[in-house]
Order: sequence, then structure tokens, then C-alpha cells
Amino acid sequence: MAFKEQEVTIAGTYNLAGTLTIPQSREEKYPLILFVHGSGEVDRNENAKGMPINAFKELSDLAAEQGFATLRYDKRGIGQSEGDYFAAGFFDLVDDAVYALQFAKQHPEIDDERIILLGHSEGCLVIPAVHQKIPVQGMILLSGSAEPLSVTTEWQRRQLIEDMHNTTGFTGWLLRFLKADQKFLKMNDELTTKITSTDKDVIRFKGKKINAKWNREHGQFDVREYLSEIDCPVLAITGTKDVQVKPEQVKDICHLVQGQCEYHLIENMTHILRKTDVDHRFQAILKDYKKQVQRPVDHELKQIITRWLDGWN
Repeated sequence: MAFKEQEVTIAGTYNLAGTLTIPQSREEKYPLILFVHGSGEVDRNENAKGMPINAFKELSDLAAEQGFATLRYDKRGIGQSEGDYFAAGFFDLVDDAVYALQFAKQHPEIDDERIILLGHSEGCLVIPAVHQKIPVQGMILLSGSAEPLSVTTEWQRRQLIEDMHNTTGFTGWLLRFLKADQKFLKMNDELTTKITSTDKDVIRFKGKKINAKWNREHGQFDVREYLSEIDCPVLAITGTKDVQVKPEQVKDICHLVQGQCEYHLIENMTHILRKTDVDHRFQAILKDYKKQVQRPVDHELKQIITRWLDGWN
């Protein structure tokens, strides 16, 4: 199905630049999918400097071909959007998504009673909070989590430490000789103390800007409380080689929500929605991302989303 893309401006705390994709069929109004990004300095397509994931562009095209309008936007302070990325807290990101949803619901070509929120990674934490403010009719959670971010990041750190301990050869000897694991944990403790002992939005730590407000607000947020209030149909998909969230929590999501929920664990798929043959080790998977983004988003993932959208619509 043919479709057209329009550059739009979403008015909110800051003006956010976005793309509204409208199918070209005879319907007067279209169901819509609103895309909400993962963490980091990513634009409307989920592209960051040096890491062009491009997942939202690919999935938007897929949805438009099935007759769904889509809306995706640059995160505040990124791309053509106004604002300061580093000063934005977690709840600011929720507000931005709410403004985007309000924009979509008011558009003359959008059916405001047929809206799906699609989140990837951190977006899976954001959209349950959006749904609490403005209920929607469906939700797609890609590489999502069913626990507070602080618990997930602690699990990530344990994986990294285990990698250090298991590294062989000269590199492994050097890591142990330099006590790299202890230095890493000490640095993390220092950063956490600095973040929690200030009320500043942005701090500097070892010469780098840190979004302190975002970190503090994640400490106040437990997605489980919000998931338990979701009563619309949900599709949750994670890969078995996701090292940034716990893959088995895709099942926990479905246990928590009240609405009809379908979950899938895709064999060998990673957090950036591609498959890999690399060993299931934290650093090895992360290093492989640059190779993975040279390929399209996983075909099996697209098939599952296509089938779910067919049944939903």
C-alpha cells in the first residue's frame, strides 16, 4: 500500500519534530501507531551517532503497508527537536509522548479510538505511564522490562564483571592485575553518590555530561505498578540474546497486565532487534551491534508484528 510522509511539529514543553505517515487508501480515518524510543540520544528513527538502529523507520513502513498511520518524533534536544537532551528527566519523556499522543488524536485523518503505543527498550517503561494518563487501545513492547531500571542496570553490571573474570589470555591477566572489576564498581558508586546528592538536572563526571535528573527519576519509577493497570491488548517481544534486559521478563509482562497479552521470545535476537551467532556474552553482544545494524530489522519479528496487527485491526 502506498503512503505519504509529512513533517510535523508536536507542541509541548518544547516543540518536537516528527514524521506522520499516512496510508493512501480510501479510509477517511486510520488507526495509528505512536513510536516511543529507547534510551540514549536517538532520533525519530532510533538512530544515534555511530549506531543507526533505524528500527522505527523500518517498522513504520511495515505498519503503513498494512493500513496504519504512524507517528515518530525526535527526542527532545535531538535532531530537529527543541530542548536539552541531558536536562530531560524520565517523566519529561513521558510528557513528551503524551503531547505526541494528543497531537495524533486531534489529527483529522486519525481514528482516535484506534491507537497503539509501540515502545522499544526504555520506551516500554514510558508507554505504560502514558497509557495511565491517556488510555489507548493497544500496546507493543519490544525488548521491554518488568522491573525498575536500577535493578536492570545492576544485572548488567554483574554481566560485565563476569565477562572480566572469564576473559582469557593476556587481556584477562591484565584486567585481573589492574583490578579492573573493583575500579569499575568504585567508579559506579562514586557516580551514584554524585547523582543522588544533588538536585541538578545535569552534572559532570570525569569530564562527561550526565543526565542526573533522568537517573534520579528512574529510581522513583516502578513499571510493574503501571503494567498492572493495562487492560488493552498487548504484544511483548524480546530476543533470547538480549543482554540489556532479562529475556524471561517478556513472560512477566503478560502476567502483570490485565488485558489480553501475547508474548514471544525470538531465538538469537538481541536488544537492537537483529539476530546474531555471537556467543551470549555481554561485551561480545554489544561489540557485535555495529555489524548487526548493517542488516535490516529481524524478519521473524516483523512477521509476528504483522500477524498481530492483522488480528488487532
